[in-house]
Amino acid sequence: MKKYTVIILIAICFLALTACGNKKEIVLPEVENITEVEIIENTSEIFKIISDKEEISKLISDIKDNSENDNTESVNDQPTNVDSYIIIKFYHKDEGKNPSVAYLYKEKGNCYIEQPYTGIWKLKQGIFNNISDLISKK
Repeated sequence: MKKYTVIILIAICFLALTACGNKKEIVLPEVENITEVEIIENTSEIFKIISDKEEISKLISDIKDNSENDNTESVNDQPTNVDSYIIIKFYHKDEGKNPSVAYLYKEKGNCYIEQPYTGIWKLKQGIFNNISDLISKK
């Protein structure tokens, strides 16, 4: 009987630990620390620079509110096995010309946002389209 109790306790602990790992949220810079955001399409020379604080705030909140953890690690500087992606560079007040970067791309019918060496999150199609549209509206 003790053996079954121990096995059940171990199973409960294992389930509890694995369930807690699904809540990893994307970490984006605070709006007040950003001077501008540059959005670039990697397959062309098309880009858009956003310096309006309200637009930056909307972009960041849209990404945070509409992304969910994919439980996938990012182990490269940029997405691999993807031909086309959008680069989002967040330029910070105190960090000079070294922006933090995120990549948006589609793969197998899903949209993703990837932060190098941090993680990969699924992104809702509508937000992906909105960001793609920002580039073309120049």
